Amino acid sequence: MVSNLLSFIHLWYLKEYRFDRMRIHLATNQGKRLLFLPLKLPPRTPKTVVIFFGCVLLSFIIYSILPYPVYIRMFILDILLFPLTVLLVFGTKIPTYFYHQYIIRRAIGKLRSHTPMKVIGITGSYGKTSTKEILYTLLAEKYKTLKTEASKNSPIGIAEMILRSLRPDHEVLIVEMGAYKQGEIRTMCDMVKPEIGVITAINAQHQDLFGTIETTMKAKYELIEGLTGKKTGIFNIDNPYVFQMSKWAKRDGVHVQEFSIGKDEFAGRTKYYAYGCKVIQDGVSFTYGTGSQKKTVTVPLIGIHQVANIVAASAAAMECGMTFAQVVDAIGNIKPFDKTMKPIRGIHGSLFIDDTFNNNPDAAKAAIDYLSTKKHRKILVFQPMIELGKYTDENHKDVGAEAGKICDEIILTNDNFYMPFAEGVRSQNSHLVPRVLSPQRASDYLKKIIQPTDTILFKGKEAGLVLARLRSQIKL
Repeated sequence: MVSNLLSFIHLWYLKEYRFDRMRIHLATNQGKRLLFLPLKLPPRTPKTVVIFFGCVLLSFIIYSILPYPVYIRMFILDILLFPLTVLLVFGTKIPTYFYHQYIIRRAIGKLRSHTPMKVIGITGSYGKTSTKEILYTLLAEKYKTLKTEASKNSPIGIAEMILRSLRPDHEVLIVEMGAYKQGEIRTMCDMVKPEIGVITAINAQHQDLFGTIETTMKAKYELIEGLTGKKTGIFNIDNPYVFQMSKWAKRDGVHVQEFSIGKDEFAGRTKYYAYGCKVIQDGVSFTYGTGSQKKTVTVPLIGIHQVANIVAASAAAMECGMTFAQVVDAIGNIKPFDKTMKPIRGIHGSLFIDDTFNNNPDAAKAAIDYLSTKKHRKILVFQPMIELGKYTDENHKDVGAEAGKICDEIILTNDNFYMPFAEGVRSQNSHLVPRVLSPQRASDYLKKIIQPTDTILFKGKEAGLVLARLRSQIKL
């Protein structure tokens, strides 16, 4: 029961204590097995501690008043544990709201009293964090720069970072902005007052929450609506949804800057561009340009999809005041990010690719496509995706087809949406059957079969548990 309680609280923490996200999780195959969770310890925060001891106290009260034998009382308590966490999460909503408002007001006060600085907002369905990290690397060469931490892209996450880290000498603030519904990015813009906004890409991520792609577009467009000062919007027009958003921005009088990656139909039409993209040993090579200025660069980030993030960041850096030459020089300082297509030496000299930071359909296909550059056996450890709404089956089938075309073996970390994924795999390779293994069983299985020439891609947070288990048990 204690194990279950800790695991329930950990699950609430992962779902950011949001009832909408928990509802979606409980509708999956994995969520339906709620009473059979493996032990996962939540981080020790004031909220997790309150929920834990609150549940313990309520359990003792219920136990003491139930007029049944001991084992029946314990059985009832076991069934009631998750509803008790629901009650405690709900009960902490009001104090949490007022605490967040207090922190946000303090952060706003600190921002308003700060010496004027450039504020850059970054949003999109995917590519936000990578673009933010790359942009920080570029801008830090010229300016005292502050960025939001990891994927803490909510109003409270931004506010806490500002109170903790913003110094009087900071000249640029980079803010990653995430959202699960309309209005959330508007709140962040009201707080930080961005002058430059970057839209990376839009896809079916979080469609169970947004409902439609159009709603996603409107939610992300709140960044552009919230721009101040020069109001510069940077748009990835290779993505059809972002291309449409750039048209909205032109209509609304925003200073629009577009970028494109190797698209002939946009040649000469975008201010920022890249072409000649190719995978090289442990990185990518491409020609980056703006106007008539061009330069071929190499970056130690693996996967062609990283080029779009680099160009987006480069465009924002130049709009912030850096010269083309300064940006090109700074590109050479970009390093791989933790848990984002990061190569790691694996068992017996094999290659592990750690891409466990997040998972979405486009990023998954791009990561799997990278495996096609490898000559020997390719293994995928993949966490099925959730919160894709009506696009769930279609996207799993598409990702499965990409995996079936390229991979020699596939391990799924749970059985959510197994059928559409397996159907996609069979459409390309009728002999390849994805295995569903828990992180423990997956790591044990991989230890037995990995050969020195293998490449293993770990995609999604649960795949990260497999990778962590392998690395903890074997000296790499």
